[in-house]
Amino acid sequence: MKLLMVRHGKTNWNTEKRAAGLTDIDLNEEGIEQAKVLRDKLKDTPINVIISSPLKRAIKTAEIINENHNLDILIDEEVIERNLGVYEGQPNEQEIFNEIRYYTKNVPVEKGEDCKTYTKRVFNFLDKIIQEYKDKEQTILIVTHGFFLRSANWYFNGLPTEPEEVIRIKNCQIDEYEV
Repeated sequence: MKLLMVRHGKTNWNTEKRAAGLTDIDLNEEGIEQAKVLRDKLKDTPINVIISSPLKRAIKTAEIINENHNLDILIDEEVIERNLGVYEGQPNEQEIFNEIRYYTKNVPVEKGEDCKTYTKRVFNFLDKIIQEYKDKEQTILIVTHGFFLRSANWYFNGLPTEPEEVIRIKNCQIDEYEV
């Protein structure tokens, strides 16, 4: 089984360096173009299942990629972005925003999810998907968000230790894991 995980295309908030979290915003023109480039890159990749976050930016990215595959897109609340609480819409270059990215520091997020709580949710989802598809030679595409990809990396490569280096996730980045 192969897992392909993609971060959605760019939004205006990405361009403005603002934290989106659960805010449901659309892709901008650059994000649509990024998704088309990814669609073309994956056109010859056999994909059996597409799972998307319910947020518009992820769904649109999944729909564009799916133009070459014509599959039903499964919308799953479990692959939604991390709830950033009071940091929603705030500049993501603030020092506190950098702090909430660290697993080892696990800074509380008022009205949102701390890093360890979110990571546990991602781990539970990946356990479920691997269990469900483990005996099938299939490729699963998950279209999601930056914090999800960061947590998935920890799932497959081990939790970070101090000093921790924050993994930067690019729009339409694709991570691949063999399970």
